[in-house]
Amino acid sequence: MGDRQSFRVLFLYPNLMLQTMFPMSVAVLSAVLKQHGCEVQTFDTTFYETEEKTSNEYRVERLQMKPFDRERQRQGLRPLARLVPDLRSKIESFQPDLIAVSVLEDTFPLAIMLLEEIRAFGLPHLVGGVYPTFAPEIVLAERAVDIICVGEGEGPLLDLCDAMSSGEDYSKIANLWVKRPDGTILRNPVRATINLDDLPIPDYSIFGDERFYFPMNGNLLRIGSVETHRGCPYKCTFCNSPGQVILYDHASAGSFFRLKSVSKIFHELRNLIDNYKVEYIRFPADTFLAMPDSYLHAFAEMYQDVKLPFWCQTRPETLTAERVDVLNRMGCKDLSVGIEHGNEEFRRRVVWRNYSNETLIQSFERLQGASFGVRANNIVGLPTETRQLTQDTITINRRIAHILGSANAFHFTPYRGTRLRQLCIDLGYIKEDTKVIHNTRDTVLNMPQYSRDDINGAIRTFNMYLKFPESEFPRIAVAERFDDCGNRMFSALRREFVARYFGAIAEDDVVDSNLLD
Repeated sequence: MGDRQSFRVLFLYPNLMLQTMFPMSVAVLSAVLKQHGCEVQTFDTTFYETEEKTSNEYRVERLQMKPFDRERQRQGLRPLARLVPDLRSKIESFQPDLIAVSVLEDTFPLAIMLLEEIRAFGLPHLVGGVYPTFAPEIVLAERAVDIICVGEGEGPLLDLCDAMSSGEDYSKIANLWVKRPDGTILRNPVRATINLDDLPIPDYSIFGDERFYFPMNGNLLRIGSVETHRGCPYKCTFCNSPGQVILYDHASAGSFFRLKSVSKIFHELRNLIDNYKVEYIRFPADTFLAMPDSYLHAFAEMYQDVKLPFWCQTRPETLTAERVDVLNRMGCKDLSVGIEHGNEEFRRRVVWRNYSNETLIQSFERLQGASFGVRANNIVGLPTETRQLTQDTITINRRIAHILGSANAFHFTPYRGTRLRQLCIDLGYIKEDTKVIHNTRDTVLNMPQYSRDDINGAIRTFNMYLKFPESEFPRIAVAERFDDCGNRMFSALRREFVARYFGAIAEDDVVDSNLLD
């Protein structure tokens, strides 16, 4: 084994602009490496002007978020022209032995651009994350990529650092796919899942302090995130979490879905409170309440010693009366619940969510009078959907509007590793090589029965249909159109909405028709 004390790893984190929620994977990986003697630094693109608008700014325009102090959040943004020079300067000063990159599908193009810009340094590059896990051949086809990690990265990365620091062959490390000089690829099997309790407390010190601030309910709050479990037991076709489960099942490598112990979570929470002074907690699990009742009660008892407001997300069928009561007693502040689609038959057949609308409504009714805010998550533009089917989603949201603070209406995004991506290809809605766009931006589907303009129009007016009386529907229908008349109507209705339901004056009158340029 080589000298880990002198082995340096630079984490390159390409990110959407001002998407400040911590990448838990990088924080954990840094802690693992430091625990074993490596030196670690990071280069994070979050605070560079890589985009015209942030995801949250799109959501504000579409009335899915309260307006917040956009100028305050944008303070300290660095010009895009500084991005590559700053990365080169970081490499020159830190002198890393390895560049480790964590990517999502929609951040991969930025990652490749940066790796191409630093190829002259001759450093080995490891690319990991969800995208290389589900598109390994595509990622390794890039000339700037030497090694990828398929699946969890804690063990493979540590083994790679050991091998590199000793000058040993690393081509047979489990979870790694390695490109040889002649272009051939060694595809190693997936190793067993790790025990989450064996991991060290995530290392947030490698990120700037500004990373802790995120807009919630119109305010920029100092927020910390805690991983409670990995994976999800459900099989939604728009999500790639089921793909992770399948990957590990096929490899007989253990259950990908597993919970972290309550005591472990408590120590991570105390670290965020004591050392980073957070004032709000996010639990980013796909389905927070995917846990036994006994575990939830133990969690709630532990949380009495934390008592910070928190956000989580879940599914309707997890919301028993008992569980809603537990969330109340814990001090939950904000809850997002995935409806996804309002048509029962379509939801069962396409989305693979098999429950009735009455069951859904009963679940939401249990939230009436809760001490926390409730938001519904919906998807618009799913494959084979029509504008008429989207109306069913609007209708079901209106039936529970007295419970909801607001609703998200996201674009369907055909991520690799999801069942619905292949359906989109089979139906000719996308091509094999279609690149995705973030689900707050736009659709990439070309569906003859549901045009891009119609999908975008339904999304930007979704909360108007949710909140305004039906007498306003004719005006809202005009606001769905991306012509001069439609944009003027949207602008007028948006101002009325913000004043009436957010209790504020719209900070601008920008119409998001420019996202269609």
